[in-house]
Amino acid sequence: MGGAVTLADVRAFIAERLLGQDERRANGQLGSITLRPHQQSAVERLRSAVDEFGGALLCDQVGMGKTFAALALCGEDGACVVAPAVLKDMWQSAADSAGRTIEYTSTESLSRVRPDSMLPPTESVDQRLLIVDEAHHFRNPATKRFASLARVASKRRVLLLSATPIHNRKKDLTALVSLFLGSYAETLTQSEIGRLIVRREQSVLQDNGGFPNIEPPEWLELNHDDDIPRLLLGLPPPLPPRDGGDGGVLVIHSLLRQWSSSDAALERALTRRLQRGIALVAGLESGTYPSQAELSAWNSAEDCVQLAFAELVASGSDSTQDLLPVVRTHADALSQLLRRIRAGTGADAERVDVICAIRRKHGGMSVVAFSQYADTIDALFRHLASDGYVAALTGNGARVAGGRITRVEAIRRFAPFASGVSAPSTSESVTLLLTTDLLSEGVNLQDAGVVIHVDLPWTPARMEQRLGRVARMGSRHERVYSYVIRPPASTEELIHLEYMLREKMKAAGIVVDDFPSLSHSLTRDSEEPVSTPCLTETIRSILEAWSLRRARGETREPMVAAVAAPVDGFLALCTVDGRPGLFTGDAEGVSDDPVRIVAAMRLCSGTDVPVDPGLANVAVQHMRRHFEGLEMTDGATSSPSARVRRAALKRIANIVSRSRPHERLRVASLGSCARTSLLSRIGADGERQLDALATAALSDEAWMRAVSELGASTPTTSRREVLLAMIVFAKSVDTKA
Repeated sequence: MGGAVTLADVRAFIAERLLGQDERRANGQLGSITLRPHQQSAVERLRSAVDEFGGALLCDQVGMGKTFAALALCGEDGACVVAPAVLKDMWQSAADSAGRTIEYTSTESLSRVRPDSMLPPTESVDQRLLIVDEAHHFRNPATKRFASLARVASKRRVLLLSATPIHNRKKDLTALVSLFLGSYAETLTQSEIGRLIVRREQSVLQDNGGFPNIEPPEWLELNHDDDIPRLLLGLPPPLPPRDGGDGGVLVIHSLLRQWSSSDAALERALTRRLQRGIALVAGLESGTYPSQAELSAWNSAEDCVQLAFAELVASGSDSTQDLLPVVRTHADALSQLLRRIRAGTGADAERVDVICAIRRKHGGMSVVAFSQYADTIDALFRHLASDGYVAALTGNGARVAGGRITRVEAIRRFAPFASGVSAPSTSESVTLLLTTDLLSEGVNLQDAGVVIHVDLPWTPARMEQRLGRVARMGSRHERVYSYVIRPPASTEELIHLEYMLREKMKAAGIVVDDFPSLSHSLTRDSEEPVSTPCLTETIRSILEAWSLRRARGETREPMVAAVAAPVDGFLALCTVDGRPGLFTGDAEGVSDDPVRIVAAMRLCSGTDVPVDPGLANVAVQHMRRHFEGLEMTDGATSSPSARVRRAALKRIANIVSRSRPHERLRVASLGSCARTSLLSRIGADGERQLDALATAALSDEAWMRAVSELGASTPTTSRREVLLAMIVFAKSVDTKA
């Protein structure tokens, strides 16, 4: 062990080694943009993650400048950017300001075309960073969109950007990082997740300049006609199209959600269902039972349905007369309910009154109101347009009282400062923007200071995206306010919407520790775990406190100190393949789990005591056994991809062993390259190709060459550990004082 050092010396040394990367923090100037300290820190932490894993995930809270941090990371080579089409202008403007070149591909295009055409034929493309903005759109690996992105991401460095990577379950996160980690994503430890993900909250940043304070949301209650949900529940089951779908329970579920948004949304939904019923009746009366696609031959508008010749567009059926009563019963019930809704419940007028009251309360602030449904926005606009300075924006375009305007013009009138344009004339200014969730991603609306949630979306992540349009770096306001119109109490009881949000909030807790829009309304369970990135930030804050003392120079032997503690154990700083990391251990074993690391670091604030050589040697033995165990379990996973990889390794060994003596050197060299590829972290597309190669009609040598091209040039199974410093916990010392 090293010479005599104090506890403070060892703590300072540990902090210096783990925070040392911040000393080479990215240049604060990026083109015409000045990066804030938290952005500079993010760049270096992401660079370390990309070096270790081949990719990283930046999920800072909405509005903290992830775009410019990503552009700083990509360097002068530029980047390939995949993001929703509506964000193209924003990304191009940001790239111009940052002095970076980007090649842009829309998220939507990956669902429609093969991405091979966007890959230049030269190998230099692999040197450019692939940035995926709003990466949560790729959380479903069963989609064509995911497969296309996985192909684009193959062998590239990948940076995923999303403030809300988990929308429903932990598998959302696993799917995202599998783009560059493949099946290894299923085996990530909490420590690795902490290094792979960079997530900071605005509230904990030391440099909070430019961020507004987010006030707790105010939840608003409305009076509703409770007969409506009862009537919805009483609807007879519908008859689905011939090819299925459209089940009765899901229909009621959807209608209840639309009613909890507005009467207008429910009315339009009922009208569309009635039109579908009329089409089904027409088909069945003609002896045909239409499929989903065949039903589209009937055109409808408002209350009218233009019927096609059923015999020409649908297949014949022998049981149509038996099905007709089912359709007619459902259609009659829909007609009665429509008449009830059109008679008026007063709910939409009450929503309008609420919005007007909020505008009066915040007379000096612009207000943006979000809804899931365009029908709700259209109805609110009809009531509010005459009040002045109001615009509506949906997928069908933008409108003001004077008529249609472009989407860009609507945003500029509402948020000229955030859009970088001059303020409009008083007659053209917009202070209330009614919009669907079309604007909940990637749009800067810092001119506004109030957000209204007209309805509750399926996920709390969407609510944070809405709030994040306003509560951003560079806000025009010191405080941002939000209001949430609750679903009717009866609907809440029936579909448990808030319960579902609470459960999904828990699921997302692995990444996001708090949702400002919900946390003041929904009770969090005391046993609910703290997110891994939040623990990572806690570790860094403790290290920053330790670094206030100047560290002593390194010694050839590990630096060791001891601290009086209520338990025996230790905290150790080791390098694993050159990367420094913290480990803690006791008689139960060694771990780098962030929960245990934080607990151990807090014990290190005790009193210096003499080092017991026996305790120190026991700690060293624990560390040695820990790393020996890791060697035996590296890459252990039962996923299909892992099994295919193990089978491929066995095949390589068989090919080499049965090769002829005069060919063995050449075959062994090919086998070594293939083995190196298999032992590297292959992304999702590489594993797909490996699976296809398992049944490909290739010679042994051709198969090994194909396998060699799948992975990186450096295997991930080699490991070298060096103990640098240790703090031993001495339970034998009296700690009662």
